[in-house]
Amino acid sequence: MYLTIKVNMLFLGFLLLLNTSLSIDISKNGANVEMSSDYCEKGKVQQFGGLDCYISGHSHSKTAIILITDVFGFAPSHSREIADKVAAAGYYTVVPDFFRGDPYVQGKPFAPWVKKHAPEKGIKDAIPIIKALKARGITKIGVAGFCWGGKVAADLSKRPYVEATVLLHPTYTTTQDIQGDKVPISILGGELDDLCKPELVKEFKNILKSKREVDSFVKIFPGVAHGWTLRYNNTEFAIKKAEESHSDMLHWFDMHLRH
Repeated sequence: MYLTIKVNMLFLGFLLLLNTSLSIDISKNGANVEMSSDYCEKGKVQQFGGLDCYISGHSHSKTAIILITDVFGFAPSHSREIADKVAAAGYYTVVPDFFRGDPYVQGKPFAPWVKKHAPEKGIKDAIPIIKALKARGITKIGVAGFCWGGKVAADLSKRPYVEATVLLHPTYTTTQDIQGDKVPISILGGELDDLCKPELVKEFKNILKSKREVDSFVKIFPGVAHGWTLRYNNTEFAIKKAEESHSDMLHWFDMHLRH
């Protein structure tokens, strides 16, 4: 009883913090939600596993990556640029619209939206995506979760759904989630992140150190705040740090999906 009340209070506190943060700039390092104006998408949107998905990459690839976005969804943004980058590395890449055309709109109340789009719903919607990938001959699947998507990716990693996981500034993700991880996992955090604090990321690292049966990599990027991997602007610093995180993500997948 006491534990339930404590968990609920922590969750409400998190919603209040997240609602406040999302009503202002997404990141202290200048992150925003815009796609590069001159970027030409390499993939296309199509129905897959029961959802609209942005899909990029060679259809004959035997390895796939599912990218699970933050609350702003899969609409044209850096998420599609990242998907194309992952596809160029040889992966069949899928970015599902877990919000079914209803992403969070900055400036609107967050609590009602996240109640409607809790990560647990995303987890249920991810299973048909995985089944659809396997039905088309995919033999290994990796999942990367950004912010909201981090919780979905972490839960998928507790079961034999995927072969490798990357969490990038994951919100909602708990120490219990990390304790339950069963696959190679990389966690990328930000020094200035006020939603997935570096202290929590260090707790994740300590838990994973004790799980010798699971390969892990944890990194805290200096000088960046929440959303730096996905919602970055065109300043040299923001681009450099975002690209570094993408490189780390791809390296992790290459290590664990291609051997």
